[in-house]
Amino acid sequence: MTRRTTRNLLLHVRLPILLLFSFLSFHSSEVLAEGTVTSSIEIRETIQSTETLSDNKKEHTNNRKSSLEEGISTEAIWFGLEEEVSIATRHETPIGRAPGVVTVITAEEIKNLGYRTFVEILRTVPGFEILKTGDLGEVFPAVRGFAGPEKIRVMLNGHFVNSPRTGSAFQLFDDFPVENIKRIEIIRGPGSAVYGENAFLAVINIITMDAKDIDGIKISGGYGSYDTEEGNIVFGKTYGGIDISGMAHYRRTDGFDGVVESDIVTQIDNALSPLGFPPASQAPGSVEDWRQEYDLNMKVAYKGFYVAGLYINKKMGPFIGPQFALADESSIEQNYVFGEVGYKNTFDEKFTIRPRLYYDQFDRNSYIEALPENTHVPLDTDGDGNIDKINTYPGGLIGNAYIREKIVGTEIPFDYELFDGNLITLGFEYRLSNQTNPHFFTTYNPQTLDPLDSLQDVADTYPFIEDATRRLWSVYLQDAWDITDTINLTLGVRQDEYSDFGSATSPRGGLTWVFIRMHRSNSFMDRHSDHPALLRCLPSIIQLSWEIKIWTRKRSGHTRLG
Repeated sequence: MTRRTTRNLLLHVRLPILLLFSFLSFHSSEVLAEGTVTSSIEIRETIQSTETLSDNKKEHTNNRKSSLEEGISTEAIWFGLEEEVSIATRHETPIGRAPGVVTVITAEEIKNLGYRTFVEILRTVPGFEILKTGDLGEVFPAVRGFAGPEKIRVMLNGHFVNSPRTGSAFQLFDDFPVENIKRIEIIRGPGSAVYGENAFLAVINIITMDAKDIDGIKISGGYGSYDTEEGNIVFGKTYGGIDISGMAHYRRTDGFDGVVESDIVTQIDNALSPLGFPPASQAPGSVEDWRQEYDLNMKVAYKGFYVAGLYINKKMGPFIGPQFALADESSIEQNYVFGEVGYKNTFDEKFTIRPRLYYDQFDRNSYIEALPENTHVPLDTDGDGNIDKINTYPGGLIGNAYIREKIVGTEIPFDYELFDGNLITLGFEYRLSNQTNPHFFTTYNPQTLDPLDSLQDVADTYPFIEDATRRLWSVYLQDAWDITDTINLTLGVRQDEYSDFGSATSPRGGLTWVFIRMHRSNSFMDRHSDHPALLRCLPSIIQLSWEIKIWTRKRSGHTRLG
């Protein structure tokens, strides 16, 4: 059985309602004159003047060269060509040599441009578009025209934070605070050969500040539109070789105050009004876009050892709701916690080991009033196209789903410098994911849709959410070779074995040539000193890269996670 969200849990209610609508018929030069007669004094003065002009012109040319070099250097910084990133190869690599399209957003950019949340930053990334669902108001990006939050891998300091059930991280991380972010690294394209699952469209790594970046405590707060209020504490200090850093954050907002003039219940009311049924719709009314969030992040490091953790508690309204019907009793609460213990050490300046052990837990409690109180629902129970039954729900049509996801895992990467400029990475990873403790309370019989006297747990009788387990074994190998100062070759492959799904093999290859640096000589400057725009328009890097993913599916009836 594949993953199911609260929306899925209530989807079966849409069928009879849709039957009703089918029944009701939506970018000086200088010239000297020839043949002039002059005296020796005049000639000497002319020579001196010419020498002065020549010196001035040389100085002017040198100044232009300096300006051009400064401009090119500035552009390199702006585009991040000298910035080092770890996301593309799992170790520090200049962006100009990274085998992929990588974007880096720094803390200075975040501060100067006034970003407040994680998704506000993503709105400025080329190829990213931020979307929002109309039913439960879930925010997620589309990358290069492809939507799918489960195809975008999100990490916090390298820790994978996507939910194993939904595959998405944006239900929790869309409003993640920016005060403690040091930088964000983004691969705009596939990264499965490096990271495996959920890395089909993009990979995002949020890197937080260390103790040396903060060296003290910073307290801030604010109030803004839509009754938005927030408070932040960012702290970091070194005590006797122990680095302690972290963040505490609170944010609440009423969100978008859009008005829904009519909803699905309005249409039901209009259809049943001639039969004497009273209206039940709460439209026109405002959407429920309110959100409240607490975040706590901490890291302690000592001599290569570290312990890190994150806690998020988030409550939010249902926007309109899974049935696109306004109601006033819905709320969704999510809790997420992870802890990670790791170690990093380099031996003989050639061999580096970075093992880590981690635990994650996701809890989601969705109390959804899909239809308001006293809603009348016409039903076609025998499937003949005719309405033969009308149910009334005095307390509304309610679904309360609770589910817990737990992950235990370990990863052991090894880096070895075979020779100067050649780094081999070998890694092993194991993850055990469990979907446990499912409950589903309703005020209706899921099979007949008849109203019940009270909210009842039907998880055992109608198991829309099932207990499920997935084991994942992974091994990856990569060779990054700086062939010359300007040419870099990266080759790699990753093998993933899923206990409930099958296997996936992801090979990759990348060749990067920073060719414009080979031509940034004085002769090149001289030839194009009058055309700085030409230098700006020329590309500085050529990247040729490819990555494919080969799936081998299992043919079995085992229950599996989404």
